[in-house]
Amino acid sequence: MRERVVITGIGCVSGFGIGPTAFADALLSGASAVRPITSFDTSHCRSRSAAMIHGFEAEAFTAPLKLRRVDAVGRVALACARLVLDDAGWVIGADGTDEVGVALGTCTAGLDSTVEYLRGLAKDGPTGVPAILFSNTVSNAPASLCAIEYGLRGPNVTFNQREASSLAALAFSVGAIRDRRVGAMMTGGADRIEEMFFKVHDRFHALSPMHAGEPEAARPFDRRRNGFVLGEGGFVVLLEGAESAAQRGARVYGEILGVGATASPTSVNGWPSEPSGIARAMRLALADADLSVDQVHAILATANGSPTLDRVEAAAVAAVFGSLPIAVASLKGAIGESGATGAAAIIAAVISGQRRLFPPTAGWAEPDPAVALELSATSRPSAGDVFLVNSVASGGTNHAVVVRGAAG
Repeated sequence: MRERVVITGIGCVSGFGIGPTAFADALLSGASAVRPITSFDTSHCRSRSAAMIHGFEAEAFTAPLKLRRVDAVGRVALACARLVLDDAGWVIGADGTDEVGVALGTCTAGLDSTVEYLRGLAKDGPTGVPAILFSNTVSNAPASLCAIEYGLRGPNVTFNQREASSLAALAFSVGAIRDRRVGAMMTGGADRIEEMFFKVHDRFHALSPMHAGEPEAARPFDRRRNGFVLGEGGFVVLLEGAESAAQRGARVYGEILGVGATASPTSVNGWPSEPSGIARAMRLALADADLSVDQVHAILATANGSPTLDRVEAAAVAAVFGSLPIAVASLKGAIGESGATGAAAIIAAVISGQRRLFPPTAGWAEPDPAVALELSATSRPSAGDVFLVNSVASGGTNHAVVVRGAAG
């Protein structure tokens, strides 16, 4: 019999501040973390805003001398690792542990160092590039740094499946615990907005543009949607076998009931153009959870304000749930799009289960006749504690997770 997988710790760094309480309070109030970018020049860009991290000082979590060798994503990941271990009450001795692994999803890890490295190489040649940069040019550096810092000798894996990265990492972690290959996994996602990354998205007109003097905004499922807004942050949970959690007397936030993953045929950078792949991922997750559609109380969607993706996901929901009324929300209007947003939705789901409140869809105001979903611009009472979380990547990777939140 496979091991049940529960959530015993949460660590997050977001545009709403540090920790799950700040994240939940802002999210449920309908706030948005999208604000003008000030860390680099956007004067020549169509888009000039993003959902940026707020109130984060890496030195509060990691010794300053160690931070000299850590890039932007690594700093967020290390902070989340400290937060999630403290929250879970998992004490690791000086010798470390084989019982905890790390699986991290990311789109942008390594980009800061890679861009700086290549610029120095092009300008001054090999002697002009600091050797200390090189170890951070690979995307698995943040997960490795977390393992080294806290002595986590279980599996160590990094997933770069673009916007679906953090749910891919979580799905791997669920499998490892179910098969009893490891006792617990620190998993989720971390991303920071790097200048080149932002400007490439802007150049290809993927982002919501400034229009008629109004700031750009992600408008998931809204009739006016015209592209997504990038986001950044770290959203990490500690997944643990239910037996281990019970033996430790750990607080349980919720349980991962089922996972599903598929691929949709599409162009290299395109969103799926038809719903079958997304629908199949949802059905696989429900089958893995041994649940029927009428046992799911709400859906946290992957919609990000893209004209194509939002319409296709709505069609996928209709294909799976039919005429069954079910509450739907997307977090992307509040926290933007990144490789960490799937994990953010898992955290939002368990918080919704605790508080019995379902978050609104920030940015949604004008219904689209092509999107027949139960949406709301304000928080509403949750009908129950079982949630389906979707995450879709440009390029066609689809993940779905069924999670049950524990009563608060």
